Amino acid sequence: MIHQLIYVSQARRPFGAEALAALLGHSRRANAAAGVTGLLIYREDPAHARGHFLQVLEGPGAGLEEIWDCVRADRRHHSILVLSETTVPARMFADWSMGFRNVDAEDLAGFEGFRDLGSDAFWARARRDGLPGAIELLRSFYEPA
Repeated sequence: MIHQLIYVSQARRPFGAEALAALLGHSRRANAAAGVTGLLIYREDPAHARGHFLQVLEGPGAGLEEIWDCVRADRRHHSILVLSETTVPARMFADWSMGFRNVDAEDLAGFEGFRDLGSDAFWARARRDGLPGAIELLRSFYEPA
């Protein structure tokens, strides 16, 4: 069985292209070393000068715990909300040590509950009801090698 964790968080400040590239480079190396795969979605909300992350991580228990400890300690984001912690029979993102998509509102338009990713209403809804459908959204961006 593979452990899987999905979370959403808010960046302390919006990430530019260089900052995202640095984050991804580090994450891909660390994930590969720990046997973890996954996908990171980033959405910038220029109207409010905020950035938001939605990520799925999957791997063996010890490896996932090691990466998750690093994610939680990372001071570049806050308001970390775990949406799902489960075990699955097989990896869903096996080809990606860390896949990535930089999305906008148009990319999220077809996903109920995520159209307004990062808005105040989104965060209120996420804390109150959770966000069913997160894995479906993440899988929609997966492109196996």
